[in-house]
Amino acid sequence: MEKIKTGVQGLDEVLEGGILSTSSVLLAGVPGTGKTLFGMQYILQGALEGQPGLFISYEELESTIVKHAHNFGLDFTTHIKKGLITVVNQEISGKLISFRALLDLMQKRNIKRVFLDSITLFEYIIFDKKADFRKEVLEFTRALKKLGITLLATSEKKETDIDNIAYNPEDFLFEGLIHLTKIRKGASFERCLSVAKMRGQSHMMGIYPFTINEEGIIIYPKQIPFSLIEKDS
Repeated sequence: MEKIKTGVQGLDEVLEGGILSTSSVLLAGVPGTGKTLFGMQYILQGALEGQPGLFISYEELESTIVKHAHNFGLDFTTHIKKGLITVVNQEISGKLISFRALLDLMQKRNIKRVFLDSITLFEYIIFDKKADFRKEVLEFTRALKKLGITLLATSEKKETDIDNIAYNPEDFLFEGLIHLTKIRKGASFERCLSVAKMRGQSHMMGIYPFTINEEGIIIYPKQIPFSLIEKDS
C-alpha cells in the first residue's frame, strides 16, 4: 500500500517509509513534546506535494497557528492562499459540537490530510457514557478513511515514565500510536519518541531522541537517548 511522507525529519525512517495512506495515527504525549509542531510539519508536507490538508484546533486561532508555523520556517500563508492548507478553529465554549460541517468541508476541498489537535474535541460531542466517546472517535476515523484521508491526531499523556505507560481506551481505536515523552537527563529533560504500533506496516521498535529547533522537529533514528544510558548506568 502507498505510504505518505510525514514531513518530520527522521520519522519516515523510523516508520520505514512513512504512514500508510488513509490510516489514522494518534500522537500521544506529555505537554512540551511538540505534538502541534508535528502536525504543522505533516500538513505542510502534504501541501508541498499538492495534497490539500486541514488543520483543526480547538485551542488556537488561525492567525496564531500561522505565526507559530512561521517561527519554525513553515510557510502556511502561501499554501493557505493556494487553497492547499485550511485552518479551522473549532470553538467549544461549553457547547456541544458536530463534525458534520467539517466532513462536508473535507469533501468540498478534496482534503487528503487532516491534523486534529486534539481528540479532546470529542468530549464535547453529544454523549453520556465513555463508550459513546469511543464510538464517536471510531466513527470519525472511519468516515475519514472512506473519504481517502490520512488522519494524524493528538492526545495528552500524564505519564513521563517510558517504562510504565498507561494506555487510554481511545489509544486502541487508532491504527497507529506514537508516544512522545520527556526523560530526565541530569538537571534537564530529553525528548524521546517511540512507536507503539502501526497496523499493517513494519516500523523500528527503539526509543529515539529528538530535538526541536528553528528547523522544526528532528528525530535521530541511529542514536540512543543519553538519558536512558544514564538511567541504565
